[in-house]
Amino acid sequence: MMDVFTQIEIGKLVCPVTRQRLVADRQRGCLVTADGRRSYPLVNGTVPVLLVDPDATAAYAGESQKMNEEYAEHFTSVTTWLTKIQQRFISDYRSKSSATAPFRVMDRLPAEALCLSIGGGPSRCHPRLVNLNVGPFPNVEVVADAHLLPYADNSVDAIYSEAVLEHLSDPAQAVREMYRVLKQGGEAVIITPFLQAYHGYPHHYQNFTLTGHTNLFRAQGFAILEAGTCVGPMYTLVNLISKFIKFYSPKLLTLPLLIIWNLLGLFIRPLDLILNKLENSHMLASTTYLVASKQ
Repeated sequence: MMDVFTQIEIGKLVCPVTRQRLVADRQRGCLVTADGRRSYPLVNGTVPVLLVDPDATAAYAGESQKMNEEYAEHFTSVTTWLTKIQQRFISDYRSKSSATAPFRVMDRLPAEALCLSIGGGPSRCHPRLVNLNVGPFPNVEVVADAHLLPYADNSVDAIYSEAVLEHLSDPAQAVREMYRVLKQGGEAVIITPFLQAYHGYPHHYQNFTLTGHTNLFRAQGFAILEAGTCVGPMYTLVNLISKFIKFYSPKLLTLPLLIIWNLLGLFIRPLDLILNKLENSHMLASTTYLVASKQ
């Protein structure tokens, strides 16, 4: 993973507004543009906050926190525990092609390559990824907005982004930014929901069919190298029925119904290992993926 201050020194990380090079002012704990007119704070002296409108972002963060608190109150501690166990120990049985795509793209790049995860953190699906997110969450190296990436034109070797486009008010603008910052021949691996229930953080604007997903990237100049199902139809079935039980079943029935349904889900979800291989699996997929190239 390329260090943030190395990115600054070689001119890759820039002002998101003017795209001027940045200089680290260690004494003030900030980054300053070459002309001195704009400055950006460094969280803990290491994480640059390259946001154009910090107030709007603070409001977003507050809204997100409120939503998470309300969401948590909706469930008992036991149902929350069941959800965490599922997420931690049970595979989503995503297709082999989507699971290996980030490694196929990034493993062949030279050691000095810059690989950017837009919306990344706290997890990191590949050790080379620099996590960029709108908030200073754990394992986030750069705080910035996907609509206005703080990177120079043609400066990024590869991009990874999962479960992000549905939360953006203008996904086309975000894809234009991906295209701008990618080097010629650079590739992007993008995973986006199709059939999923509303989920905030704090807003959820849209989902995409596989056709809509690929058209979004083609419209901004990308060539689509491959595309298809990521997480399959059986996950969709189990997940949506679980959500229905949580949100709409009588309170006294919620826990027993969830236990029964999730236990059944343990046995039927592996069917995605077969269903994902079908040509029409994308028609009921939970998420789809694509690998796109800047030609």
